[in-house]
Amino acid sequence: MDVKFINPFLDGATEVIKTMAFMEAVPGKPFLKKDDTARGDVSGIIGITGDATGSLAISFTEGCIWGIAGSMLGETYTDTTQEVLDAAGELTNMISGVARTNMEKMGLKVFAAIPSVIFGRDHTIRHILNSPSIVIPFSTQTGEFVVDVCIRTTEAQARSKENYQVINRRTAELISPQPGKNKPEPLPCRMESAAQEQGPPVEEMQEEKSHRDILKEALDAMIEARRDIQKLLSSQPFMRREDRKKLNDKVARYDKKIRKMKLDLTALDVLSRLAPEDLANPTIKKHYQHY
Repeated sequence: MDVKFINPFLDGATEVIKTMAFMEAVPGKPFLKKDDTARGDVSGIIGITGDATGSLAISFTEGCIWGIAGSMLGETYTDTTQEVLDAAGELTNMISGVARTNMEKMGLKVFAAIPSVIFGRDHTIRHILNSPSIVIPFSTQTGEFVVDVCIRTTEAQARSKENYQVINRRTAELISPQPGKNKPEPLPCRMESAAQEQGPPVEEMQEEKSHRDILKEALDAMIEARRDIQKLLSSQPFMRREDRKKLNDKVARYDKKIRKMKLDLTALDVLSRLAPEDLANPTIKKHYQHY
């Protein structure tokens, strides 16, 4: 872990919490973490690749994420609902975005995946790199959270998205309101119709390639549409509560569809590796769990 990467993530966390939740996040003393145990109850995790490789986790105590999500959405939370989990994922994505923007100012081109969220006491976090991570603790008026980052400069020959299974997307640029306007121009958004144009079911193996291509294009369009919504949310911190809730609900629907489409692509890849005789006479191998 290169210590030069600490400041981009430290600055990203303080900026996002202040902008989105209207509260101060006071950093503590960073420390080295050598185990996989999360330092919180709700964690958002995101992979990073490009000129720098690794992963970022933001782990919140329940009280902290309830307070932050409540401030963001204008609600009061006393339980970890789906909205609270969505807020954790959104904050992870935004903190990563600000940090990666700062890293690009250092001359590093970096990309990121879609964040995932883990919930539960004493859950574990496995970073992409098999090495200790740097943890930066923060305190807020509603509780504590930590930025848990494990990242290093990528060797030139290894700068490929395939090596780390991370979606190769450029860092999103936050949009600032233009002078004299109440809000920035709306971002172009790829509509859900792209995902619905997946083509007919595959009836013969020779049709599989075209169906897979269509499905992959629809998946890419949906991921891009989700990113557009996230950029819109981050660029308008004073958006009306009802509008923000609608956009967060749409992000959750996108997440569900994206997971399903990824599973469909995986299934097609598995089918493509089967021999014709396997498809004609499928068999289920016995497993000890069947007894």
